[in-house]
Amino acid sequence: MDSSVRKRVTNADSDQINMSTDLEYENLQDEDGGHRGGWFDKLFSNLSLADDPKMVMKSNRCNRCYLATLLISCLAFLAVGILIGYFVKDNTTPNDNETNPASGLAGQPSVEEAIRKIINRLDKSKIKENLRLYSSDTRMSGTPGGNELVHILEKSWKEAGIDSVKTTPYDVLMSYPNDTHPNKIQLISGNTVLFESATAEKPLDADSNKKTIVAPFNAFASAGVAEGDLVYVNYARIEDFMYLTKNLSMDLTGKVLIARYGKIFRGSKVENAQNHNASGIVMYTDPSDFNMAGEATYPSSWWMPDTGVQRGTVGPDGDFLTPFYPAKDYAYRKTEKDIAEFRIPAQPISYGDAEKFLRELNGVEAPPDWRGKLNITYRIGTGFSNASLKAKLIVNNFEEIRTIYNVIGYIKGSVEPDRYILLGNHYDAWVFGSIDPLSGTAALTEIIHSLGDMLKQGIRPKRTIVFCSWGAEEHGLFGSTEWVEEYMKVLYERSIAYLNVDYAADYNYVLTAGTSPLLQDTLYETTKLIANPDKTSSYKTLYDIWNKRAPGENGEPSVYYSLGSGSDMATFYQRAGVPSVDMWFTYNSDKWPILSYPVYHSAYETINLYENYIDPDYSYNLAMAQLWSGMAWKLANDDLLKFDVRRYSTAITHFVSNLENKFSKSWHAQNVNIDALKSAAQNLTDSANKFQTYVKSASIKSAIDYRIINDKMIQFERAFIDPEGLPERRIYKHVIFAPSKYDSYSDNDFPGIVDTMFEIESNKAVDKWDQLKQQVSIATFTIQSAANTLDDVGL
Repeated sequence: MDSSVRKRVTNADSDQINMSTDLEYENLQDEDGGHRGGWFDKLFSNLSLADDPKMVMKSNRCNRCYLATLLISCLAFLAVGILIGYFVKDNTTPNDNETNPASGLAGQPSVEEAIRKIINRLDKSKIKENLRLYSSDTRMSGTPGGNELVHILEKSWKEAGIDSVKTTPYDVLMSYPNDTHPNKIQLISGNTVLFESATAEKPLDADSNKKTIVAPFNAFASAGVAEGDLVYVNYARIEDFMYLTKNLSMDLTGKVLIARYGKIFRGSKVENAQNHNASGIVMYTDPSDFNMAGEATYPSSWWMPDTGVQRGTVGPDGDFLTPFYPAKDYAYRKTEKDIAEFRIPAQPISYGDAEKFLRELNGVEAPPDWRGKLNITYRIGTGFSNASLKAKLIVNNFEEIRTIYNVIGYIKGSVEPDRYILLGNHYDAWVFGSIDPLSGTAALTEIIHSLGDMLKQGIRPKRTIVFCSWGAEEHGLFGSTEWVEEYMKVLYERSIAYLNVDYAADYNYVLTAGTSPLLQDTLYETTKLIANPDKTSSYKTLYDIWNKRAPGENGEPSVYYSLGSGSDMATFYQRAGVPSVDMWFTYNSDKWPILSYPVYHSAYETINLYENYIDPDYSYNLAMAQLWSGMAWKLANDDLLKFDVRRYSTAITHFVSNLENKFSKSWHAQNVNIDALKSAAQNLTDSANKFQTYVKSASIKSAIDYRIINDKMIQFERAFIDPEGLPERRIYKHVIFAPSKYDSYSDNDFPGIVDTMFEIESNKAVDKWDQLKQQVSIATFTIQSAANTLDDVGL
């Protein structure tokens, strides 16, 4: 057992943070001792209520009373004068940082000027230096390589000169492969092994030959042996199993399944296999999804070679043993035997090895849309053309509690230190992670150094900026989930936005962004300040080239609102109700209709791959650093947040209309109250229009006016959080957007409604109509509640 195995961590650990006190209003000191507090502190630091000692010496009682009254009156008038002078605006605009009373210290640059300073300071040679260092070894959480990177990040961030840097440990249940007894799938005849899958990827460059590379495995797949006939199940989606069991009348009980990676979360594939009583499942990367047929593969291109294997978790979000609560040393923990999520073995293999098994299958030919690009006839099974052959899956994974770490950095705001903008990226990787996640980690560190330089110049944001490097994201969003659970009460009340960059770039073509509707305008505005990273293009700004290559509606670039739970924004958005964005640069999906960048989670995701094929001159990584930091600075300094609640009401009206178009006939037959849902959506539209009109015309005269309006917009997202959570999935609480029950990578609009209707229509679950009515009622109530939050009083 190595040094990374769990050890007891007490609350006395010097690295613990107490965010509820660290981020309260408090006095900040300049290097010369000058006060750097908020507007309230500045105001009252100018007042002195000391009495004049000469007045105290007078003996005449009436004179004393008269003079005391006069003195108090003068001081009162003085205080009123100061207040008026401080709060009254004279011909200012909401973002005039020179004269606006909410703008903090005098002489600070405007928001746009500061952003230009930040982005001009960002250095892609430093990002390159960071990425080379970070990806020089394997970085799985709970291993020496992962822990080493924690120390590297903590040291570098402290050297940047930001206010504070801390690590936050959590003791979580982790999953690893057994080095001495590796996982494998065998083709057997009796006791004879005819073929066995590779237990390691073939070294193709210097990095992929390192001894620290973890063997391919699926984290949290159960240890065990599954032996039997093999069945090909396409992508192992619900519709694939329906085709097998209904169209082909197959009984999958006891069968070993083989499925293509892609389309849905791999854990959903395992769950679907388990629900159909399979004994085990094998997953592989078909070249149709990860290598365009006929092209050269890595290291001669970016395409996955036939020896590459995609690792990945099949578990849910957050620590298994402490659901809903942080995995601290004092936490109550379930026992491992109480964990019932997965009960069958699962293992990934390469498409080179998968071909050996698929080639031998018998049975009917697979439908055209089930066929990949292997040079075989795709058949379904069951079993092999040689009836004596069987598939034998052997998995020896083990679980144990280990300590993982987050690295958290802070720049405290000068005016509103209790309002937070959070930037997040995870540092852990299945292997080297030159794309996922360390291209993002390299950018985040450079951002921190740029903002540290701003502090040294006396330029400080008005609101607090928090930098988050998460541990164990790959195992199931562990670091971010446990941290949000620990600070849920504070984050729920005070967070303005969470900006997630899982990785900066997986190719050099176009920006992709998923966002809360509330952050859409800030995203657009910031991209207009960033230069187009494609120097061969005539388009000047990132916004222009994004709009050209990914046009959306209303002449704006395309974004999506359904964030899913594929990265660390999930817990912020789904449980804390924090407006979130997730963004990265990617490839042209029209040119390459593939499911992800090809070498995803394999040993070939190296610095050689990144610098030769992904972002050779780091221009796209630099552009992401500029966009990320620019958004953060705007959100931390705009006096009035650029949250347009009408975008939300427009989206909800559209979603309700879709529900009506799709389900109105069956809903009316079952007396489902869609009219109330439509009425609530209309009320939200009316309230959103009224509120936005007020914001544009409001005469804002003080910091408290800004605070009131901003707080309403911040809390608007929280209005869509249902504390009871979704049916059978209490961990997800967002009524409008949440991961699909059948694919946690993707979202549903009105997930409680849509998932229930899927069960009714697909499984003939007539007993679910009452649940459907309840979910429609909850959605109606939630939308109406959101409308109420925008009113002056709201009660």
